Amino acid sequence: MRKRFSLRLLLVVVLFIPFAPTAVTQAVRVNPGVVPWVCERCIRAHEEFLASDAMQGRGSGTHDELVAATYAASALRQYGIEPAGDHGSYIQVVPIGQPKAASQSQSGVTAPRGHASVETVTWNAVGILRGSDPSLQHSAILLSAHLDHLGIGTPVNGDNIYNGADDDASGTAAVLELARLLSRGRRPRRTVIFALFGSEELGGVGSTYFSQHPPLPLKDIAANLELEMIGRPDPAVKGDTLWLTGWDRSNLGPVLAAHGAQLVRDPHPAENFFARSDNFVLAQAGVVAQTISSYGLHKDYHQPSDDLAHLDFRHMDAAIASLVAPVEWLVNSSFQPKWNVGGKP
Repeated sequence: MRKRFSLRLLLVVVLFIPFAPTAVTQAVRVNPGVVPWVCERCIRAHEEFLASDAMQGRGSGTHDELVAATYAASALRQYGIEPAGDHGSYIQVVPIGQPKAASQSQSGVTAPRGHASVETVTWNAVGILRGSDPSLQHSAILLSAHLDHLGIGTPVNGDNIYNGADDDASGTAAVLELARLLSRGRRPRRTVIFALFGSEELGGVGSTYFSQHPPLPLKDIAANLELEMIGRPDPAVKGDTLWLTGWDRSNLGPVLAAHGAQLVRDPHPAENFFARSDNFVLAQAGVVAQTISSYGLHKDYHQPSDDLAHLDFRHMDAAIASLVAPVEWLVNSSFQPKWNVGGKP
């Protein structure tokens, strides 16, 4: 919520993308007979790259954020998800300000010189899995998370890298795993868009640009589920339960719960989390858009200690697994998410 790039780091990006799922978590079937299990090693590999010190906290609008977007794009490519960014690529280049000191790369992308510049761009990674049912072509589902975090900052106990393992490498890993699963076997009836947004920490910059330049008209997006901070359990709710922001605003949460999602209302209404993630930008544009999370107000929020050592991978694997069957139902159903009376922001 709201060390320099090198050729060696690029090689790490390529090597870290998980290929065949070699470990599994709880028994959740997706397209039975094709890929029946969530891949624990895939999820962990995403986290171990995105939240590593090598990524220097994926600061909003920094080259490290571009590396994160490129990593996500490479995973989407491997999973067979079509590109839905600029000029036939997966990347949307998003202007966010005026340059103070900038240089131009060989690709023509203006990049900051030194993580003291006023950055000029941020990056979204966007892919699309086109639905198989023409009758549902105007009823897409958007699964999203944000790529960025706080980068390099004030040292705390000698650590100045704000890794953002929970916020929101966990959501990014979840979206990529859902993309891997949904792309196997028979195509979903609905179109599914996978979007990893840049510069959420600057106030939803990437999601705002996406809402203005979507791969499909916004009126054709039936719902957006943002995955935000699911790397640790929330002690305010039972077990590995997840919660949904704006529960009473739409019919989406109760219906997903009825189809097996371990999903309850947000237990922290005073925090106004509904308006504190990328979903809010889409909701203001009319899309039924809500955030799934298990953030329990832990003390590592926006601290260097939000790192790999503080993740609960057993919880994270179970949380993602618990969403697979309900999401698969959603992307294959004709159910129409709707705002409840007075629920639309």
